[in-house]
Amino acid sequence: MSAGSSRESGPGRAAWIGLLFALSVCTVVVVMVLAPFFSVILLAVVAAGLIRPSYLKLVRAFKGRRRAAAVLICILLLVVLLVPAFFIAHEVSQEALAIYELSTTQLTQEKLLEVLGNRQQQLDRLNLILEPFGAKLTIEKVYDLLAAVGVRIGGFFYKQGVSLAGHLVRFAFGFIFWVLVVFYLLVDGDTFRKWIEGTFPLPVDEQRLVADRFMDMASSLVIGNGFAAVIEGLAGGLVFAILGLQGPILWGVVMAILAFIPVVGISLIFIPFTIFLLIAGETTRAFLLFVPLAGVATAVEYWLKPLLVGRRAEMHTLLVFLSLIGGIMTFGAVGLLLGPLMMTAFLTLAGIYRERYRRFASETKVGGEPSRTLVQGE
Repeated sequence: MSAGSSRESGPGRAAWIGLLFALSVCTVVVVMVLAPFFSVILLAVVAAGLIRPSYLKLVRAFKGRRRAAAVLICILLLVVLLVPAFFIAHEVSQEALAIYELSTTQLTQEKLLEVLGNRQQQLDRLNLILEPFGAKLTIEKVYDLLAAVGVRIGGFFYKQGVSLAGHLVRFAFGFIFWVLVVFYLLVDGDTFRKWIEGTFPLPVDEQRLVADRFMDMASSLVIGNGFAAVIEGLAGGLVFAILGLQGPILWGVVMAILAFIPVVGISLIFIPFTIFLLIAGETTRAFLLFVPLAGVATAVEYWLKPLLVGRRAEMHTLLVFLSLIGGIMTFGAVGLLLGPLMMTAFLTLAGIYRERYRRFASETKVGGEPSRTLVQGE
């Protein structure tokens, strides 16, 4: 057999095994190398995909100078996003430490008992409600409960405040690195895309389908839910500031994050605060806290989000909810984005399998005969 015919017949089994083994080892090493930058790369890919239409318009305005257009966009990202983010992170850390100080040093046993003693009338009313359940609250019981909760809350905010304050510089460097990745994705994005399309075994149209669905979900999260989260966070922080509640910027940021969660959202914050104010006898402040935030949450959840997002996400609300919560629990803050994106990729690939590949799997031969087990119900 000639050398030419040998090459035409393709590589042998040993060559395939050797190549797959080497590729597997290299893949594991590359994943380990890139793992510390995974969240930055993911956010950069999403940002580059969302910015790309504006970037292409800017390239045309710059007469094809891609790098100049990318530099301008990156400078705008640094100015528009980094400065406010740095200020907010600093304020949040300061307010978290202030809440810790309030719960551990300023709120002494004497002051707390004095406040509870002045609320004996409200406590008696609450006991009337609890009487059918066989429960009764005393000043001592309420003090022990509030003291235990206060220590835990104070400790939590102390840890978060110190951690956030200590990582401000790291945050700034991470942000600059993210902008750098965005720059190269904008400039060389077409090259990366063509390499991926030519390397992965899926047909190009299927790869682009997954990428399109991926970006649809990303845009719905960043543009739709992101804009809604900013509105709810600003509204929450403003109401807290007007009512003189502790940590308006801190709670505004927390509510902005919780606004990504469907249905419940910022109610996880303003409802407990409303109950606390009612117990404390601050009926007016409780009303002024609950009504505007409940109105904002309702309008955003049932009007603004559907208007901005529409059906672009193409995912059931329950799956969005579970992917958000599971993403946060598994990956931290970046899970707000990663959870729904991975769920979208899974559903898209499952849809491709159902539409294009399932019938081939159903016709797999078992013992020389086509197996019809998987298609009996069809």
